[in-house]
Amino acid sequence: MINVLPGNIANLIAAGEVVNRPASALKELMENSIDAGADDISVIIEDSGRTSIRVIDNGVGMSPEDAKLCFERHATSKISTAEDLENIITYGFRGEALASIAAVSRVTLRTRREEDEVGIEVRCSESKITSAEPASTPKGCSIEVRDLFYNTPARRKFLKSDAAELRHLVQEFARVVIVNPSISFTFIHNGKTLYSLRPVGNEKQRIVDFAGASLSKELVDISVETSLVKIKGFVGAPAEARKVQGNQYFFVNGRYFRSPYLYKAVCKPYEHLLKDGFSPSYFIFFEVDPSAIDVNIHPAKTEVKFENEQMIFEILSVTVRKALGQNAFTPSFDFDQVPSIDFPAMTKDAPGYTAPPKINYDPLFDPFEIERKMPADIPVHVHEETPSSQRPAIVFGTRYIAVPVEEGLMVVDIRRARERILYEDFFPQLAERQPVTEQSLYPMSLDLSPEDHDMALDNSDLFAKLGFDMRDLGQNSIVLYGLPAGMDTGGKSVEEAISMILDGIRRGTLGDDAARDAATLAHLVAFSDHKSIDQAEAQLLVRKLLDCKQPETAPAGGRTFTILTDEEIEKRL
Repeated sequence: MINVLPGNIANLIAAGEVVNRPASALKELMENSIDAGADDISVIIEDSGRTSIRVIDNGVGMSPEDAKLCFERHATSKISTAEDLENIITYGFRGEALASIAAVSRVTLRTRREEDEVGIEVRCSESKITSAEPASTPKGCSIEVRDLFYNTPARRKFLKSDAAELRHLVQEFARVVIVNPSISFTFIHNGKTLYSLRPVGNEKQRIVDFAGASLSKELVDISVETSLVKIKGFVGAPAEARKVQGNQYFFVNGRYFRSPYLYKAVCKPYEHLLKDGFSPSYFIFFEVDPSAIDVNIHPAKTEVKFENEQMIFEILSVTVRKALGQNAFTPSFDFDQVPSIDFPAMTKDAPGYTAPPKINYDPLFDPFEIERKMPADIPVHVHEETPSSQRPAIVFGTRYIAVPVEEGLMVVDIRRARERILYEDFFPQLAERQPVTEQSLYPMSLDLSPEDHDMALDNSDLFAKLGFDMRDLGQNSIVLYGLPAGMDTGGKSVEEAISMILDGIRRGTLGDDAARDAATLAHLVAFSDHKSIDQAEAQLLVRKLLDCKQPETAPAGGRTFTILTDEEIEKRL
């Protein structure tokens, strides 16, 4: 039997399409403010949006009639005919946005037009206007959303931690402010101002104001204009790439969107320029004919479909490659990517023939004098009677060590080996709440985003537990007087470690489990060191690895070493 759904149930379904967390409500409210012509927008958040989301603007405001009508589903001033859908360039044309928000929260709207002496206050709950009264209010609009999902407890239960929800709120805030540099924005959370952004003349200055002055040294300009698309923006220098994805933004006609396909177009020119697992920053702005894109393929309007997507992919990839080339970022030599070389065959009768040298080696030799039982799938035999000083381990690159063993060649992954060794050092210390900090001879300072700065200070106890002796330096900066034992201070290692820990805090994966914390810390410290090691250090590293309780795997996953048997080596020769 088919039933027509009551209006309140239909509104809840629509709300689920548009509002799935506090950040999506913020997005709709900010976009409405921009469409209203505001040049000053304030965002005031309480408890990561669970208690309250308030957006105040100085836009044109609404008449009393429109203030009540805006809560009706599909109420909009943007669309009159079907053809209008193809030429939308503003944000707030989704007619059910306010109705959907009001379906799952308690909303208070205060608004006044410049020509009106008195404004109006409208209160709405569960899709119903509960009051509408004249009110003294400044020109513009103030919308407060309280108790989000109070009437849908199942949805409220699936909200993430406050730190995670705040990160999503800041992400939505960023997606709006970056592409609107001429508007001033303020973001306040629990009474603390995280962002206060002045109007500026271009996107680059806004990006620097939002993400920090250090980012300006990282950005490389890109620009191209064709009959199909105009692309401008910035990509990050390869040396500044990070493991934690953060500053990655696409905009089309002033609207943020996601595209895994175009992400590949950006990353393609970086092949052989980045370390494994790292990705570049980018802020890329597309301008196309509005009729050549479809912005309605996703309820939240975060995905778009281009009419000529493949051509835009190629144009973007070529543009990024050109920018990297002009700034002298050339690919590094990669043994895995270099084609094999065909040497001319030489026979014994050929002129100039020289017989290959014969190499005498002892396959039973092991330099480490260690006897231990290894797993069945790793057939290693060691012999105490062989002196370790006779033949050193072989180090190649900054990643691997080769050690002769009975069955052939043991190849050790240096970073994973370090990770296992560090884990077995850190775990008992963290479990017993003992410090793992190594005081620095020269304290180092770091500039953070306002959000990260606030979160780092709020979680200073966890950072201390993980070995970071952190103090507030003011102006969104911190100073580190101590670091986890063994952490390299070169490059961006410390900055990346701080970012990854903050990401773990947001996801709720740090702080409650000593084993997990030790594994995270061991990974951060092990992968912070990119220096090559000498043969003596390699020998000591392998000795320490084989002394571990579980030497075969790294705590974060992956084998620490493998065995190339004599048979496998012979097949390759």
